[in-house]
Amino acid sequence: MKRSELRLNTIVHLVTIISVLVGVAFVAWELEQQRELLRLEMFSEGTIATREMFMSVAGENPSIVLAKACAGAESLSVADLIVLNYFYNETMETVNRMRLLESGLYPPDTWQIALLESRFGFIFSSSAGRAWWENYEIGPEVREPVDAFLAKLGPPDCMERFDGWRTRAVALEKNRKLR
Repeated sequence: MKRSELRLNTIVHLVTIISVLVGVAFVAWELEQQRELLRLEMFSEGTIATREMFMSVAGENPSIVLAKACAGAESLSVADLIVLNYFYNETMETVNRMRLLESGLYPPDTWQIALLESRFGFIFSSSAGRAWWENYEIGPEVREPVDAFLAKLGPPDCMERFDGWRTRAVALEKNRKLR
């Protein structure tokens, strides 16, 4: 065999080996993409199933039960407490799902930004919500930020919060009518 043929064979073998390695890397990358897609699909299906279960338990208008909890725990029936429990647990399921997705889809601690002010402020502004939280078992990675948020929030003030909102809304309506 001539030296030029040997070089050509070597180059062909190197190109073949490199092509195989690139192909294997591509297959591995595609498998990772499929795994991530499957994980997101499972997340979505789980969210839909949880929300459907909540709606079937909560009935047509869970805001009535939330308003009763805001007005005071004395007026809550066992059925109301069941609805509240599902509502609170659904919120914690949302936290758990968001925490699972922090390993790729969301940045770390996104659940705190997304839920503490918007949802937890509402849920835990009632004494029923605070009592539920005190008995809820969860790891320190969630417990500590929520407890710190509650300390900042202060004592349950659900009625004051909504009365203040209503008072401001009525004042705005009166100002519009005066114009």
